Amino acid sequence: MTEPDDRGPSPEEPHDEPSTPLTPPGQPQFGSPPPPPGHPYGGPPPGPHVGGPPPPYGPGPYPPPYGQGPYPPPYGPQGNNPADDTNWALAAYIGQLIIGVIAPLVVFLVRQDQTPFIRFHAAQALNAALSYLAVFLGGIALAVVTVVAGAPAALIVVIPAMIIFGIVHFVYLIIGAVRAGRLEMYRLPAWICWRMIK
Repeated sequence: MTEPDDRGPSPEEPHDEPSTPLTPPGQPQFGSPPPPPGHPYGGPPPGPHVGGPPPPYGPGPYPPPYGQGPYPPPYGPQGNNPADDTNWALAAYIGQLIIGVIAPLVVFLVRQDQTPFIRFHAAQALNAALSYLAVFLGGIALAVVTVVAGAPAALIVVIPAMIIFGIVHFVYLIIGAVRAGRLEMYRLPAWICWRMIK
């Protein structure tokens, strides 16, 4: 029967060594209590929405709801006032009744790149003016041809047709001005306003 050896483990025999941590520093060790909510591994808390509902559209600020303004200008990067756009559109329509095709031509050349709204109405008023001018000059030429050809009876058709077209043209200019005053992109009928300039 052999007696136990009290000399301790020999150099060749394995012995217990202190265990090294298996997780990086700063992270909870196995068996430790879990970190509090919003503090992953003891770090700083994230945004203020942790623990509650997140903000609906990001950190803000948000634009005011409708009816409380102010709002960004809806007609281009220059920051135009809608009233200015309305005034220029009205100048294209109403000015045509006073000085003819010159008014919409000036508005189109000066303000066509300002906003899409001004360009639309200026081009439409200019197209209406050119359409009326073409019909007026064509009617005069037709009347002269009929008189020279010895058929003056054709003037009974040509002259009333020119007068009716002029009245309808006047009415649609007023309608276009009213719709422009309401900030509407109203399009005149193609037979009264030929699409020559866009």
